[in-house]
Amino acid sequence: MFLNTKAIKRFFRKGKSGESASGARESFRLYTRSVFLGGEGDFDAALTGRKLAFSIFAAVLSVILQEAILNDLRVFGAKPNILLAVIVLISMSSEPTFAMFLGLFSGLAVDVSFGRYLGFYALVYMYVCFLTALAVRPAFKGKIVFYVSSGPVFIFAYTFVLGFLARFLSLYASRAPLLYEDFAGHLLRKILPSSLYTYLFFLVLAVPVTLALKKLGRDRRKGIDFD
Repeated sequence: MFLNTKAIKRFFRKGKSGESASGARESFRLYTRSVFLGGEGDFDAALTGRKLAFSIFAAVLSVILQEAILNDLRVFGAKPNILLAVIVLISMSSEPTFAMFLGLFSGLAVDVSFGRYLGFYALVYMYVCFLTALAVRPAFKGKIVFYVSSGPVFIFAYTFVLGFLARFLSLYASRAPLLYEDFAGHLLRKILPSSLYTYLFFLVLAVPVTLALKKLGRDRRKGIDFD
């Protein structure tokens, strides 16, 4: 949607009423509504080459940032998972087949970079992305309000699953006599803070990532069929 930026600048600078100011207010209102609520048929979830390139780049960059910076950026012992935030956002805006591919690719990148069990993150992230894309109905794709409100559910659920399975594998590999010992403490000290920390990154990235996917899907000639 066209945004009358010159009229908006005049409106906020001079504060005068009139045709330009009225047009600026209407343009700004429609633009804001489009960003946060979207519109029927306004967001195309079909995959394009530019979306594919952007998604892979975002996933690789997230893995690099996680390893280089965010693993050491702890608050009360919890660290964020920026890759989870990114792939959940992209999956919410994509079709299930591509989301599954993105999760598999991202998980393999994590396994190769710093995973202890090859294939563990690949499988978990594959199902994370597939189920996320499947759960988000087409009418809600591209709507920031829906993403912000439902994001905590997806992030907590998958952080819980990741924490549960990772702890199980760790205890099983160490031949601990009791599996899931003090899991309630692990939930309170690690999983919940990590979910909240990840959700903060999710909020920061929600608008730019969704707008980028929306823009990259415009005027597509032919979508990429993963089926």
